[in-house]
Amino acid sequence: MPVHLEHVTQPTEQDWIDLGKIYSDAPQEWLNDPSDIKGSIQALLDQGTWFISGRFNARLLGAMKAEQKNNEVTLSHFCVRKITVNRGVAHQMLHHMSTWADKNGYTLIAKGVSKELANPLIKRDFIAENDTYVRNPK
Repeated sequence: MPVHLEHVTQPTEQDWIDLGKIYSDAPQEWLNDPSDIKGSIQALLDQGTWFISGRFNARLLGAMKAEQKNNEVTLSHFCVRKITVNRGVAHQMLHHMSTWADKNGYTLIAKGVSKELANPLIKRDFIAENDTYVRNPK
């Protein structure tokens, strides 16, 4: 399943439904109000936070929060829809982010990574530093 990376700035109604499904199983501390996923994500978007999503056949399957400061982009809040776990969505999203970062000279920093995502990060040349993974541009 080919996943395309997308910077979501103004989610459509279907995107909101998909984001709700993506983040329904996320750790509660990731959201201002876990009972209001849309409101929590909208508040982050209003603050200028990026949401990078993986799209397949017009549907969002995965998403992550991204914040840029100088030449570093910090990735967090990485979630994939439960129904698509183990189908390569996270791997493809990381591949596309790594390619973009290399092209633009950005260091990627992944924080709050689940155990399941640690190996895909390492396979994408991220280096573990305590609970953070860092990937310098090639």
